[in-house]
Amino acid sequence: DRSSSPVIIANDPDADRMAAAEKRPDGSWHIFSGDEVGILLASWLYNYFKLKNPQIPPEKIVVLNTTVSCKALEAFARQEGLFYQETLTGFKWLGNLAEQLEKQGYTFLFAYEEAIGYMIGSKCLDKDGIVSGAVFAEMSTQLYHKNRTVLSYLDEIYSRIGYFVTQNSYFFCYDPNVTLNIFNVIRNNGNYPSKCGNFAIKSVRDLKDPGYDSQRAEKKPILPTSSSDNLTFVFENGAIITLRGSGTEPKLKYYAQLSGPSKETTKSILQQMVIQVIKHFLQPEKNNLIPPNQLVQKSKI
Repeated sequence: DRSSSPVIIANDPDADRMAAAEKRPDGSWHIFSGDEVGILLASWLYNYFKLKNPQIPPEKIVVLNTTVSCKALEAFARQEGLFYQETLTGFKWLGNLAEQLEKQGYTFLFAYEEAIGYMIGSKCLDKDGIVSGAVFAEMSTQLYHKNRTVLSYLDEIYSRIGYFVTQNSYFFCYDPNVTLNIFNVIRNNGNYPSKCGNFAIKSVRDLKDPGYDSQRAEKKPILPTSSSDNLTFVFENGAIITLRGSGTEPKLKYYAQLSGPSKETTKSILQQMVIQVIKHFLQPEKNNLIPPNQLVQKSKI
């Protein structure tokens, strides 16, 4: 506000992540989610890449993101004919896959994860907040020179691929046995739920050993499995909700997303679905799960 800047870009202390915000006409600020920045950068990078490299066919240009990140990137890639693939959470998976595909003759363009990490080009196959910040600044500058905003550009992208809404958060759980029991109750000895509240579940993917994916004929997931809990539910209305434990913190995380023609309607439906997942699957009161805002309130007392 002091410098009258309409766009803010920030890095974390080691500059491997990048956050951005834009001032709205009413004076409030829109803080872009990691998924919003991801689709913005993907679209911007590809538009300029194809102008400078018309000889490279779209199907040989690679964009990647993690399984808990928004499927807007997949929709964009499908529309443009790009090569898209998802990986497990973490840039070791994104970087290794990008390197493998480059060796197979593909051209890696962009990858990201929803936790504000972005990887541009193959010179540094890891998240880089400096490069992504520079590209975001370049994009913003050029948009403003055309009397446009970053938010208007985001809306333009969504008008082509559909509006994607995400709602990601977590609960603190300090007893690993409670987390283990929550997931075991949901699994119900392999009798996975067919609905959550009023919302029907179309398919289930379980990435904990030995793994399960109801969408596949052999019932085995494509992504690697491990000893960690990681459950994904695909609902009949297209929503995707993933539950997983954090590998580094006492958190039980959830990632929810839904696409539709109307942003507000889609957002409202997803909020209702998250409420049902928390109520029926996580059961915070029964399991003594602590929401992040409650912990902050306690720390201030």
